[in-house]
Amino acid sequence: MSAFGPRVDTHEMVLIHRVLRREFGQLPRLFRSAADDRARSEVVGTHAREMLDFLHTHHTGEDELLFPLLRERAALDPELMDRMDAQHMQVDDAVRALEADLPAWTTSADAAAGERMATRVEDTMPTLITHLAEEEQRLLPIVSATVTQSEWNALAKHGMNAIPLTRRLVILGHITEEASDAERQKFMQVVPAPARLAYKLIGHRQFTRETTAIRG
Repeated sequence: MSAFGPRVDTHEMVLIHRVLRREFGQLPRLFRSAADDRARSEVVGTHAREMLDFLHTHHTGEDELLFPLLRERAALDPELMDRMDAQHMQVDDAVRALEADLPAWTTSADAAAGERMATRVEDTMPTLITHLAEEEQRLLPIVSATVTQSEWNALAKHGMNAIPLTRRLVILGHITEEASDAERQKFMQVVPAPARLAYKLIGHRQFTRETTAIRG
């Protein structure tokens, strides 16, 4: 028990982090695979745009809804939080640069531009991987004992509201793709029943079709 009630289960953030590791880890290869192929760059560019938005929303939620609560309530290592902030800034700088280059590349499939974007992602991945791991190992245990369930739910709502309705089932596929059966079952319990049914009937099929096309 925390001072604010039962400990919050933060494992769903681990599932979100898996999406970020996996999808950003694949982006360099995907950018290079579309060199001078406009049909392919349209597919990859659309996916990259969605993942950039997903990462931006994740960081914004932490910056606005999570980190301020931790600073207010927990005895945090100042160096840890300074490092978290600096890593957010470094990753966000890369996201903005990719966002600036992505529209033109998506329509042109220019090989040189694609290589620049691939290299930028590769250069940023060590920071992102380190950040996600340290967040899981050092921050999430503090989060579990520090925030209330309603505050944690507000963070999840922030992330969900940023996803267009027509894309939520596909994002659900991304989140549960590498989950164990137990993790998937537990995560699905917090998904509204109509969405669970829709994912079973059409969402998983849509996710599989899209990721097959993206990954080539």
